[in-house]
Formats: sequence, C-alpha cells, structure tokens
Amino acid sequence: MKNKIVLDSCVFSKQFLKEQDSHQAKALIEKLLIDKIHIIVPQLWVYEVLATVSIGNYSAIEVYGLMIKLQKSLLHTVELDEYCVNKIIDICKTGHTKSGFPSFYDSSYHALAILNDCYFVTADKKHFSKTQQLGHIVLLNDWETAL
Repeated sequence: MKNKIVLDSCVFSKQFLKEQDSHQAKALIEKLLIDKIHIIVPQLWVYEVLATVSIGNYSAIEVYGLMIKLQKSLLHTVELDEYCVNKIIDICKTGHTKSGFPSFYDSSYHALAILNDCYFVTADKKHFSKTQQLGHIVLLNDWETAL
C-alpha cells in the first residue's frame, strides 16, 4: 500500500482553512510531496475542494493553480468506471437504517482505495465509523501509522 493514497477533499482543503486539525493536513501534504506519494482522487475531488475553499478567505484560483501543478506530477484524477461504481454501490449498502448509510460521494473515494490497494485518508469520522470494517481507510489524525 506504499507510494499511493486516496486523499479526501476535506483533508486537502484543511490546509487552507483554520480548523483544529489543519496542521495535520499540512504535515500530510508535505509528506506526500517529499516522499513523492501518488494521490488518487475521483474527478469530483476538484469540485469539492474548490467549493470548500471558495467559501473561506482563500483564493479558489490559487488553489486551482496548485491542483494543476499537482496533476502534472503526483495527483491523478480518475473517471469512475463500471467496476468502481459497482464497488461504490456495495460500500453504500454497508450502513444501517439507524446509523445511516455511507454517501455515494464518500464511498467513491473509499472504493478507489480498495481497488488500488491503498489507504483512503479522511477526516470524516462518520464515514470511517460506518466503513472501517472494509479496511483501506485511515483517519487524518492516524495517517502517520498508515504511511
């Protein structure tokens, strides 16, 4: 599972926001760049990151420029194919009527991690609690143990 990860949009966005765990997101991104770890994301990642940073005080244009730079080296945005969509649907079914079901969006990241045999790094504790039994997922505050 080395040399690649699936990175949740919320984790990437945290480096531009002032949140309690922003320092962890910054440290993770720095580690990915230094160690040249490939970042795999669904195409919706771009939209999610830009939507998040555009409501804050950070320039969405600057963030987009950074994304373009990353796409030239370590960032790989992928189209979801039928095989991946089937895995996403399977993940969405793992929830429970009382606790809820994983969203299609969150599950798309997780499916990519499973299919690429790597970790999905997220700060979404709800998705994590619903799907941790599937493996290939780690919370932002535990990323160092996975890489």
